Amino acid sequence: MTASLARGLDRLLAGLRTLSSAGIWIGGGGLLVFSFAVLVEVLMRRFMNHSFAGLDELGGYMLAIVGAIAFTETLLHRGHIRIDVIHARVGRRLQSALDVLAMLGVIVFFGTMLFYAQHLLGRSIGLQSRSISSLSVILWVPQSIWFAGIALFVVTAMTLLARAIVALLLGDRATAVALIGLRSAEEELAEEVELTANALGEEHRT
Repeated sequence: MTASLARGLDRLLAGLRTLSSAGIWIGGGGLLVFSFAVLVEVLMRRFMNHSFAGLDELGGYMLAIVGAIAFTETLLHRGHIRIDVIHARVGRRLQSALDVLAMLGVIVFFGTMLFYAQHLLGRSIGLQSRSISSLSVILWVPQSIWFAGIALFVVTAMTLLARAIVALLLGDRATAVALIGLRSAEEELAEEVELTANALGEEHRT
């Protein structure tokens, strides 16, 4: 039963990774488009004494949405910062317990954020709130995407925690560490080497 649960959670994680990756690409494309719009506005302001109204407001929505989406991708790749003063000085079993506790803390924090985000979104929908700007943006539209990003993060964190606990019950500590544990110095170094090699390869091609 535990093994079948592990397989089900693996399939769910695969789907969440796909969603996160798609969100990152869409968000990155949105940032590129917005950056181009900022460039155009700067040039228009310089040479035509004209600017786009509300571009800074749209930028705020964009950053909030992309940030919420990026949380999930960062968590999946264990790119978030953890202070390991105690972690590095205890045995493996206690390290696993600390990993579980840390993920629980993340879930509680972002679960609370999701709870209040849901209240904010519901209020905006109920009141049909609009931004007090020349754009008069219907607030529930960007808030819905932002809320979905946070919800994806919470679901992903809960799935990672559940899969890690199942792995620990099966005696597979390596999988649990790969999911919610701290990245080792070797993993950090390997990533840096890979990024450097990719950058050098692109320089040679250009």
